[in-house]
Amino acid sequence: MRTSAHSVAVVVFDEVELLDVAAPLQAFAVAGRHWNWRPYKVFMVGRAAGRVETRSQVALEVSCTLSDCPAVELLIVPGGYGARRALDDSALISWLAERGAAAKLVGSVGWGGLLAARAGLADAVAVALPSEAALLLAEIAPAARAADPGERLVDAGKLVSVAESAAALDLGLQLVARTLGDKLALAAAHKLGHEWTTGAGARPPLRIEISGKA
Repeated sequence: MRTSAHSVAVVVFDEVELLDVAAPLQAFAVAGRHWNWRPYKVFMVGRAAGRVETRSQVALEVSCTLSDCPAVELLIVPGGYGARRALDDSALISWLAERGAAAKLVGSVGWGGLLAARAGLADAVAVALPSEAALLLAEIAPAARAADPGERLVDAGKLVSVAESAAALDLGLQLVARTLGDKLALAAAHKLGHEWTTGAGARPPLRIEISGKA
């Protein structure tokens, strides 16, 4: 088993969705905790050093900027309202394109999937998106395609995406499975009290049908 930590870059921007950042990082933190081992080294990456405000009124601290971030193996692109505005940030898109191409795995949450697609990281593969973001995909990235509605997690090889913030923990666990193996991912899910199945990632959504009396 590899003993050195996997390097992870999480892109953050004003009005990023806190859960999109925190949930995958919690999966990373729990994986390996049983052996007092930290398998991931995380960098918060932003346009400038300092605080970044989230939609949840909790600030995040940028640990490195686009220009000084070291090489990373995993790239996480969260969503939120701020991701919509970041679609017009040419410097960020260029950085995502360069670092995403060099990374082993890219994970996206919600509107972050549209950012990844704009950077060319979803070309020729399906990406899970919120319904309103999926409507813009053909305009933003004609070479990408939106996953079928209702697909909570899509593992398309290099790109692993989830459509909603509620599935961000599943994204983290799927990335743990891809980097450390299914056994550690399942152990982390159990530790977190989260029902997660290996391979497919998140369990299927619950379907409830209500029929009236004849």
